[in-house]
Amino acid sequence: MNLLRDLYTKVVCPRSVIDEIEAGVLKGHTPAMALPPWLSVDHDPPEMAFRRELGAGESAVLSLALITKADLVVLDDLQARLVAAELNLRTTGTLGILVAAQQRGLIPNARNEARKLQSAGFRIHPALIDAIPDS
Repeated sequence: MNLLRDLYTKVVCPRSVIDEIEAGVLKGHTPAMALPPWLSVDHDPPEMAFRRELGAGESAVLSLALITKADLVVLDDLQARLVAAELNLRTTGTLGILVAAQQRGLIPNARNEARKLQSAGFRIHPALIDAIPDS
């Protein structure tokens, strides 16, 4: 999570994403973690319905990005990324963050970090990990 702080000037997260993380913790799918003080948690926008297949977190992220004219949106969900592209929003995902961190010298090897995430239960297609450039 600190890579976000190290890579980007401001990180804003809608409340729905925090709620999804907390629900994952309660179900045992996500390890418990304290929210970092540099993370700005914003209320969900009042209008945030895009597509039925998107969850509340993805919809809130997209709505908030449009309202705030975000420079970059972090999304891993394919459907959400497709909607973001339709809305002309610039996106990255977890792997993009790891590659950017590697390029800036914040981590030695993005591919190894992606494998660690995969081992911890984060769903990443092996072909995507293999496509990560060497340091």
